[in-house]
Amino acid sequence: MNLDKFKDILSKFIEIKSISAPGFNAEIKRAADFLTDLFIELGLDSKIIEGETMNPYVFAEFKVSETAETVLIYGHYDVQPADKKDGWDSDPFEVVEKDGRLVARGIEDNKGQVLVHIFTIGELIKEGKLKKNVKFFIEGNEETANAEIVDVIRENQELLRCNYVLISDGEISNENPAIDVSFRGGVNMKVILETAKNDVHSGLFGGAFPNAAMELSTLISKFYDTNNRIAIDGFYKDVQEPTKEELDNNASIEFDLEKIKKDTGIKALKMEKDLDFYTQTGLLPMLTVTGFKSGFIGEGFNNIVPCRAECKINFRFSAGQKPKEMVKLFKDFVLKNVPDYVDVSFETDPTFDPVKIDITNSVFNEAKDVLEEAYGEKLIFKYCGASIPVVSDFLKVLDKPVLSIGFANEDANSHGVDENFRIDLIEKALRFSRKFFGE
Repeated sequence: MNLDKFKDILSKFIEIKSISAPGFNAEIKRAADFLTDLFIELGLDSKIIEGETMNPYVFAEFKVSETAETVLIYGHYDVQPADKKDGWDSDPFEVVEKDGRLVARGIEDNKGQVLVHIFTIGELIKEGKLKKNVKFFIEGNEETANAEIVDVIRENQELLRCNYVLISDGEISNENPAIDVSFRGGVNMKVILETAKNDVHSGLFGGAFPNAAMELSTLISKFYDTNNRIAIDGFYKDVQEPTKEELDNNASIEFDLEKIKKDTGIKALKMEKDLDFYTQTGLLPMLTVTGFKSGFIGEGFNNIVPCRAECKINFRFSAGQKPKEMVKLFKDFVLKNVPDYVDVSFETDPTFDPVKIDITNSVFNEAKDVLEEAYGEKLIFKYCGASIPVVSDFLKVLDKPVLSIGFANEDANSHGVDENFRIDLIEKALRFSRKFFGE
């Protein structure tokens, strides 16, 4: 294992500001070209697949033999925006080593994690020790909801043909290696309330005119009941109730509330009665208000009655739920709970489905054994509350198992300031990848 060489390649990858947002097209192209050149340098065949509306996809392949199993490795080279003025201790696009961690934007999400496999497979090819056929499919729009990726997978189904898909884009559980066995589905939505044509003077009209900010606040207060369950009739109708095995699995995972409080600054959890944290966040649905805008919020004061208020909402759906039906149910709930003197409109992104993964395939046992050997700790099966929408796309189109193994520390601060990846976990990830593909 040549950690210094890995860090050198990672530093060059990180310095490319491949933010999937307007204004970064040149950096996006640079990242795709960097990966293509790296694959070729390591001995793989590689090419770029151009998207119709999205950033380029990088494909690479190395065939060991006709009889070896084929693994398709998915990852993404795009990253979230970052700027030093946001509070970073250093330039976010320069890898810095601090307190046993590498710090930079994309260091764990997802450049560092996908590079683990690229690097070890390149080393194994050079040594003649690679035991599996490998394919890579790396996209540039994971962070911005890739609306065309399912079509790209379908159009390139033969090229992407494999025995199973491997994704490394997540975290371990405490110090235990983990395999994600479910992901929640989801959708983002904006709800807009309007009470008048324009804002009016609060002194002349306040107390008599409806206030859009207050009407939206009243609506939001009805989303949940006192037991922290979503208060929309029918919302839980199709939810798959957690099994005893799932509940026992989640209860067995160590959860340190005091550490969570210290790390995040929260003072308490808000959960359903008698539920553990991992069941609440991994196996049940939720909706959360991610933003609220109304009236005047600049410096000083502007004494008005706001005529418009809007909030952004993120939904996460659990196995069994049908996202499009839930969207309709929510819209009906809003219309029912808003007075007739308020106009309502919605803006809704595309939905993506929840996923529960069948772990009876033998590859899961193989991965479990190698992970436990590489980490020296018991494996955890994790019901993940987050979402990787492409998982359901792979399952639907390729009809092959998806093995999701995250390598990063739980406090990596993905998407946040000083995103980081513990060096000891990088070493364990490299050890796993080498054993899984070669030894």
